[in-house]
Amino acid sequence: MAPPPPRPINLVRQWAAIERYFPLATGRLHRNRLICTVPLQPTPSSLTYTAHVTVPFDRHPDVEIIDPELELYPGSTQLPHTYPGNKLCLYYQGEWDSSRLVARTVLPWASEWLLHYELWLATGTWHGGGIEHRSPA
Repeated sequence: MAPPPPRPINLVRQWAAIERYFPLATGRLHRNRLICTVPLQPTPSSLTYTAHVTVPFDRHPDVEIIDPELELYPGSTQLPHTYPGNKLCLYYQGEWDSSRLVARTVLPWASEWLLHYELWLATGTWHGGGIEHRSPA
């Protein structure tokens, strides 16, 4: 018999962990979702980015950078490794589930994404791996 699936972490605990690891974060619980903004600085010489994070209970979180506005590499038509609405692609399907803390997984992954974004902006080459996402033409 297979073990039961892991239990989702409740949103109050998710928020407590975000506050612990990211003390400048602001947020609120609203209609069974956690909505917060979290400052992320991938390296000491990087800009500080403001991430808007939405965590529905028992669903995957969405992360979007709201400040500063992300730029395109000259000649590019879209940001790499994003979903529609410029939501960041941070992990492969099945790599994250709601039994994991967003503060220990998704937010560090977003910071790593930003590091690769800065390198892409400087070189035009994405070094972060992953699967390429393309918008329909």
